[in-house]
Amino acid sequence: MANYSAEEKVQISNKSQVVLNKILDENPILQEILLKSESDEEVNQSLKIWVESELKKSEIAYQYYRKDVSGRKIFEKIKWQEVAAIRILDYISHSNQVYVDLNVRGQKRTNTPFRILWLAAKNGTGGGKYYFFVDMLELFRQFSGSKKFKMPSREQIDHWMNNHPSGLDSDIIEKRKKNKNRIIDIIVDLIDSGKVKSVKYSFAPGLDRNQKIRLVNEWWNSKLFHLKFAIRTPELLNKMLNNSLSAETMETLKEAEAQGIPFFVNPYYLSLLNIDKKRRSYSDAAIRDYIIYSKELINEFGHIVAWEKEDIVEPGKPNAAGWLLPSE
Repeated sequence: MANYSAEEKVQISNKSQVVLNKILDENPILQEILLKSESDEEVNQSLKIWVESELKKSEIAYQYYRKDVSGRKIFEKIKWQEVAAIRILDYISHSNQVYVDLNVRGQKRTNTPFRILWLAAKNGTGGGKYYFFVDMLELFRQFSGSKKFKMPSREQIDHWMNNHPSGLDSDIIEKRKKNKNRIIDIIVDLIDSGKVKSVKYSFAPGLDRNQKIRLVNEWWNSKLFHLKFAIRTPELLNKMLNNSLSAETMETLKEAEAQGIPFFVNPYYLSLLNIDKKRRSYSDAAIRDYIIYSKELINEFGHIVAWEKEDIVEPGKPNAAGWLLPSE
């Protein structure tokens, strides 16, 4: 009797079933393997025989898969269809390996892609997510040759890029100038009110407002200025952004602050954000997502584990890059 985990007993979604049906309809040999096999081991064995027989039709691709040859020049001789075969065989050779999944707080995951596909085809279960099946659909289309690789032209890439605003566009430059001026105006008020005190960044007696603004404009080019006037509270952040943040976003930021998540945004970064609610685009998404914390981050705060080897530090020991970091 097959031993299924709780996750593998979960029914796949209707959306996933639609994609799975396409996979089976487009790949009759794969369908036969999945439906006739009595175990995932049998699936892997049958898949390997089939895919390997196809890959052997290209001596150079098969040698590359076996690691008899290597290098970029060799790789560029391999057809796109053969790359898919190598990927399928790699999936099989790495099946049942256990990994620590940092996405779920270090839980252990067993790599079983074709077991997931087999359970879905046999029982409509297996715990596979929608995008897993989409990935498998595209993989087997690549392997079968029904989907061809097409390198986009320079003109096509330019067209894609022109669909999005650029920091070099005149209207974007103008918006960012307005943002900068608004932020500088607030910084002048912060200094005048004494809310931000600094020997280096202070106004001499007798300066009028225009003179103060010109002086802050000069300071703007200094990295130390941006460190000193970095925004550390949700309220000031919203003020700097002309009160453009939603009530929901402010609630999230305050929750992050209450949980002790560090909050530090320099004025220059803020000047790059689009605050026009009527014409909001995703052109600033990379910076906005870096500045404005999400619910997911708040939920995971305190459980986040370093992904990069260089980020793993033990007191008194060099990290993976050879750096010995101070412990105090």
